[in-house]
Amino acid sequence: MEKFSFSENYKKAEQEYNLGRGEYFKMKEGKNKIRLVSPCLPHPSEYKGKPTFKWLCQVLDRADGKVKPFFMPVIIYKGIEALQLSDDFGFEVVPMPYDLVLTAKGAGTKEVKYAVLPSKEKLLTLEENQIIANAPTVQELQQKIKNNELIKEQTEGISDDPPMPEDQGIQTDDISFE
Repeated sequence: MEKFSFSENYKKAEQEYNLGRGEYFKMKEGKNKIRLVSPCLPHPSEYKGKPTFKWLCQVLDRADGKVKPFFMPVIIYKGIEALQLSDDFGFEVVPMPYDLVLTAKGAGTKEVKYAVLPSKEKLLTLEENQIIANAPTVQELQQKIKNNELIKEQTEGISDDPPMPEDQGIQTDDISFE
């Protein structure tokens, strides 16, 4: 048998994949400057029992210089798609050749409105390239998220207490004590 701690494993994943304590990119009210540094993967999920859909990617958050996972709303994805298809701002690779300014009005509400604007083309520094290279790939990130969701599903409702006879469908009235 192998000793295993779900808590320690989850803490390690939080640190390694920037999953915990808000270490993912979260849109703030107003302007948010980022550089898209990975492909975007479809990421269906669930929130409060309802299905949701976002695009999972890695971005370089210009506010603190860290690469973070971003659960990108479809409207932002469509804005980036429009830039990619445009004559003036087209690009074929990630990291993108320029930063994006994402503006949010009503951030944190269902009525939020987004705008996606390109910034001037700017080469990444050697330090930024190293930070991006050291970050997990978006594929690794998505697999880790799926693994953690599976662990949560499998461990929900698990108790340290042994099951009682009534939990196993056994009626104590049917047991003879003679």
